[in-house]
Amino acid sequence: MPEFYEGRCRYQLAAQPYLAAIARGVRDNAAARTFLLNGTEFAGAYAAAEPLWREQWQARDPTDSMVCPFWSNYWYEPCASCDCRINDSVSMEIDAMFFLQNAEQRTLAIHVEMKRDHERLSIGQAEAYRPRAACYRDERRIRKGLLPHHDCMTVLFCGVGTDIPLVEKYFDRVILHENARGVFPGYPGGPTV
Repeated sequence: MPEFYEGRCRYQLAAQPYLAAIARGVRDNAAARTFLLNGTEFAGAYAAAEPLWREQWQARDPTDSMVCPFWSNYWYEPCASCDCRINDSVSMEIDAMFFLQNAEQRTLAIHVEMKRDHERLSIGQAEAYRPRAACYRDERRIRKGLLPHHDCMTVLFCGVGTDIPLVEKYFDRVILHENARGVFPGYPGGPTV
């Protein structure tokens, strides 16, 4: 299982450059991690937190034949009796997930959804992000590959064509592409259609 995209992963081809830039920022850049947390209830508690990069990689089973990076494409069957899936929704996957640990040894899971310009969220997708993150945090059922964590937050990266007032109700942080470009080295610029 690779650390970054190597050309074999067919998952979210158009989104891969965005996701890779975010992942590198989380791994390598404290300012990028701070930016992700800005304006959330976790900004203070996780201000100097470090990524659990190797630990997450090990949890995803590095012997697995998965061709996508270890931090991408988290997908599990929905719980049978839980609010982590919205009726009529189609997607249960998370584009990327990162774990940060602070000085108090508390761990935060950051669930990331990526939408390119003019790419819409599917039915129930926005509404399901927070309940699903809470379900993972609370370990309502066993899910291989997840690190245990105390806190969770949801982030949407999006741009032109996204109904910002709508999605802000469902994500802890909404980051526009134009703002991400100045923080994450290698984040794609120009038209994203």
